[in-house]
Amino acid sequence: MKATIFAIDLFSTAEQYVLHETQSAKTAVCVTSVLKLYEVTMNKIKLLALDLDGTTLTSKNTLTPAVNSALEKAIANGITVAVATGRPLGTMPQSILDIKGIDYLITSNGAAIYDKSRKKIHSATLRESDVLKILDVMKDEDIISEAFVDGLTYTDKRYSDNPLAYGCTEAYIDYVKSSHGHIEDMRKFIFDHRHELDSIEYISTDPNTRKRIWSMLENAVEDIFITTSSEHFIELMDKSATKASALSHLANILGIDMQNTCACGNADNDADMIAESGFGAAVDDASKKCIECADFVVPDSDNDGVAVLIDYILSNC
Repeated sequence: MKATIFAIDLFSTAEQYVLHETQSAKTAVCVTSVLKLYEVTMNKIKLLALDLDGTTLTSKNTLTPAVNSALEKAIANGITVAVATGRPLGTMPQSILDIKGIDYLITSNGAAIYDKSRKKIHSATLRESDVLKILDVMKDEDIISEAFVDGLTYTDKRYSDNPLAYGCTEAYIDYVKSSHGHIEDMRKFIFDHRHELDSIEYISTDPNTRKRIWSMLENAVEDIFITTSSEHFIELMDKSATKASALSHLANILGIDMQNTCACGNADNDADMIAESGFGAAVDDASKKCIECADFVVPDSDNDGVAVLIDYILSNC
């Protein structure tokens, strides 16, 4: 059973709540000292990996002044801050790129890592044989799809023409419409680019369809990683292309032990890096899987959770 620390207004109080999961109930135990927090918090955090959507960015796809300031403060205090997102490079928000000192971008759920010059320093594309298996599984499915190639998004034209019809929120309409390519025949596009795909995504608002397709792909294609960053998405990468493996790879490049890393996210595609990092954090509206993997829970992205996390790290780690 894993205990998770819940931050309650860390700017004004040191009180924490340890949440113990039981089969019948959740029991919150108030403690007034952080001395019994995981031993990892005694290690200095040197590398901080942050998911973007729903974690660092608000539900309106914006960066708050408090989080912006906290990121700059973390960098000024010698912490290497890395983005760890499901987005490809070409859709990185300018508000993030404008922060001096964010030198590393883990993109496409870990399929690619870029340095501050936007040079790709790590890549884990889908294997051509697996792409062909995916296409075979999906041959009879009429479903919206996207593909990420070399940092760019190529999306089904039906989706970019009418994002709201396929579950997109108002805040992300411009994001979808700004895709690099608006493709009439995504199946052909995926086949033509089968040797260079960072990721394939399938989108459906029907939970039964998503469950059925997820199961079919899981059973038919062994060497892929299947995850989701939002309710309507099924995201496919090579089995080595996870945020956790990318974080480990980046830490190795930088000569940083994983015990000296922190990762924060909100969705299932963040859970593995939260679990594998030295100090894992989740926002309080994160998926159940994320919360279960986290050592520490902060307020949601609309309430400056990342700023709370950074304040805690700088004060305690």
